[in-house]
Amino acid sequence: MLFEPTILAAVTSAFVKALEPYGCDTDALFHRAGLDKTATMVSGARYPLGSVNQLWRLAVEDTGDPCLGLYVGHSVRPTALHALGFTWLASSTLLDGLQRMARYARIANTVVKPEIIIEGDRVRFVRHVDAVLVDAAADGDLAAVVKMCRAMSNSELAPELVTLRHADNGHIDQYIEYFKSPVRFGATEDALHFDRQVLEKRLPTGNLDLAHANDRVAEAYLATLDPDLVQDKVRKILLALMPSGDVSQDTVAGQLHKSVSSLQRQLKNEGVSYRQILEDTRHELSTRFIRERRYSLSQIAYLLGFSDHANFSRAFKRWTGVTPATYCDDKS
Repeated sequence: MLFEPTILAAVTSAFVKALEPYGCDTDALFHRAGLDKTATMVSGARYPLGSVNQLWRLAVEDTGDPCLGLYVGHSVRPTALHALGFTWLASSTLLDGLQRMARYARIANTVVKPEIIIEGDRVRFVRHVDAVLVDAAADGDLAAVVKMCRAMSNSELAPELVTLRHADNGHIDQYIEYFKSPVRFGATEDALHFDRQVLEKRLPTGNLDLAHANDRVAEAYLATLDPDLVQDKVRKILLALMPSGDVSQDTVAGQLHKSVSSLQRQLKNEGVSYRQILEDTRHELSTRFIRERRYSLSQIAYLLGFSDHANFSRAFKRWTGVTPATYCDDKS
């Protein structure tokens, strides 16, 4: 059974900053939402998701500003995101950073599940959620991602398009001004659409050693959120098994002392499948290994548990739209 959905308390410190121009009594606002405001200053402290959702509702109601999410998102500090913020900032490219955001998003919010979709020369950062949240929360999440990308690239980076599921609130000019891109309301997904080449430019602030060190901190922190989450145990086993080539569901189930049907049922309850975990893990590691240039393509195929380079190449093209060799050349 999963733990109660939560949000990292430090993230909500962005409300305090964003509400200053409105003259709101943030102490009273947090109290009305049933939250202890001092927890925003406690490392690792978490708030119940329902109470934070109520904070969003009260804040929008008190300010009368349906665009409040943009200002809250802009006020999110990278250091408030625990290890996620540090590993994101140390990433070699914006795409690396977004992929880390997708992988470790549960640190900030246990119901938000970003997905990175690469289609040819376009990339979409899609925000999926497992609960009903207020519209302003979607605005805030996407605004925070763009703010982080701008901080990392030291530029006024703009998505090619922003799509939002909620209806037009009559203030589209404010959205366009913030994102500096076209905005479409009533869309099928909350997403940021980017030019892939922009995201793959190497950043002078990238530091692989720091990124990997904070990856380990992020993974350890995630394990404390729900130590019984089966998908995390599956990923850990897969990382150990991949070089052997035996990444079958039967083998993983055996190491977890479960039947295959039991493993499938538990993963389904967590909203994932074994194949999805295997594919996502291989995809993330393959692009990371290529960018780091520590291994040859044949070695990468071996480390990921593929029987030969041809199978790896086909899988990689399915994930990214190009072969490993082409991807490698593009990084030269």
